[in-house]
Amino acid sequence: MVHYVHMCMKCQNTKVMHKKKFGLYRPLPILTSLFENVLMDFMTCVPLWQDKDVIFVVVEIFYQLIKFVSTKKIGCKQDILYILVTLFFI
Repeated sequence: MVHYVHMCMKCQNTKVMHKKKFGLYRPLPILTSLFENVLMDFMTCVPLWQDKDVIFVVVEIFYQLIKFVSTKKIGCKQDILYILVTLFFI
């Protein structure tokens, strides 16, 4: 029976698809300004370089900016804010 179904063209053409339709459910938002979508990450456990052991990665999607900052261990939000302000505004 299985062999017949695999070989029958009529069975193959009228077979019900059990997969979801391809494509996006909703369109991606269009960015309109700088710093509307910023990605940040920390790379830790890297070899020491000039007494710094963390790499802070900042990606800004609108202008496609990528910044890598070597820094010491970051302790609080104010440290991150200070790095961001000095990176992009000073």
